[in-house]
Amino acid sequence: MIKQVLDLSGVTPLNRAQIEHLVHIAGQFNARILFEHRSRTINGKSMLGILSMGVTGHDPVTLLVDGDDEKEAFHEMKTMLENGVAPPKDASDAERLMQIIKERYLHILPDNLTGIYLHGSLAANCFQWERSDIDFLVVVRREVPVEKKIALVETLYALSPDAPPEGFEMSVIQEKYCRNIPYPIPFELHYSPRYKRDYERDARGFCSRMHGEDPDLTAHILNLHAHGEVIHGPSIPRVFDQVKRENALCAIRFDVNDSAEHLHENPVYYVLNLCRAVAYCRGNKAMSKKEGGEWALTHMSTEHQRVIQAALNAYETGLGMFYDEGQAESFCYDALEEISQSK
Repeated sequence: MIKQVLDLSGVTPLNRAQIEHLVHIAGQFNARILFEHRSRTINGKSMLGILSMGVTGHDPVTLLVDGDDEKEAFHEMKTMLENGVAPPKDASDAERLMQIIKERYLHILPDNLTGIYLHGSLAANCFQWERSDIDFLVVVRREVPVEKKIALVETLYALSPDAPPEGFEMSVIQEKYCRNIPYPIPFELHYSPRYKRDYERDARGFCSRMHGEDPDLTAHILNLHAHGEVIHGPSIPRVFDQVKRENALCAIRFDVNDSAEHLHENPVYYVLNLCRAVAYCRGNKAMSKKEGGEWALTHMSTEHQRVIQAALNAYETGLGMFYDEGQAESFCYDALEEISQSK
């Protein structure tokens, strides 16, 4: 058991968002978390309990933590409380980051920037700060010199402490490849947290090497037409042609190719990603993972509904996915078979 008196006079009362965040974090630990205040013992995992604590003034508040993971729980709760329990970040915080990026990219590429286009979960209104990244495309009129590439990546690198844990995924493509779109699409630059250490070791070398062709860009443009948002520049139809179905199917097959191999490493992602892939194959409509899962509940075989619903539940709550491995593998096999045979 760990027990310590805290001075919370400068940080209370907590608002509802702060309390929800505090209770959410407390619920991630197995240990009992209690507060002793004015001769009352309050459950630290109870919204009503924390609300009832109100303004502490100069009355002492004792944090008491008891259980297997008490050290970790005590440190997390004490740190949050003494820092005023910053409310959880959300899509509005991500949108503010995109405005910062817009201003900096306009400065870096004053006469070469066509537009900045948001896609992915933030554009599709299913963004979750703890589990989503911020996906966007930058369209330029001509090649970007390496010094400018460094400045573009450095902007994201410098903003990473304020970004969601999954960070940014950014690709730079030339405007000419947005019309009569080839497959795969050439790109000028790509950056995501996957390449953070490469950038740190040799920024110039990384930015010089990071160009080529990317099959995923086809799917990104497909999603732009379905859910994209203009951060800067002309409208999406004025810049991007529609993706040809044969190219979209190639991109989808490339994307789901490793689903069976890695299914159990991240079942939520792979199940919902396969759902939206099948949805496109049947109806030429690009969907978010959440939309794909919801679509699949009513359009795919009833024998797969339990696995699909489990993936949706886990996606929406952020909790673990509880599922039967055999059922998930059967779903994966059927989805991949349908995708492979689509024309």
